[in-house]
Amino acid sequence: MYDLEGVLGPEVTKFVEKHVRSLLTWDILVFFYRNPDAVLDLDGLAARLGRKREELEPEVAALQDARILSVAGGLIRYKPTPEMRQAIAEFVRGCQDRNRRLALIALVLYRIAPHSEM
Repeated sequence: MYDLEGVLGPEVTKFVEKHVRSLLTWDILVFFYRNPDAVLDLDGLAARLGRKREELEPEVAALQDARILSVAGGLIRYKPTPEMRQAIAEFVRGCQDRNRRLALIALVLYRIAPHSEM
């Protein structure tokens, strides 16, 4: 098996295993990392990401439970703790490097379908 932790580092690997439930979660995290002052409702976020509101609801709820996003009055804000903000920054930086991005994709896909062969 490919050494994903060796490519990504243990912190990024743990972050992905704990918080990145899908490629849509990945998109949400990157969006808010790049737009930290954005305040959107589900429809606005759906429009920005080119997704359906119904697809976003469980992902946003999970990120809210993880205290990465804050939802109040139907508005979604990026509100991670300083430690979580650092972990997200490392994750997004990993997306910039081709080898690390491929390892991240493999890890997320493995997480989505852990019984498939890699």
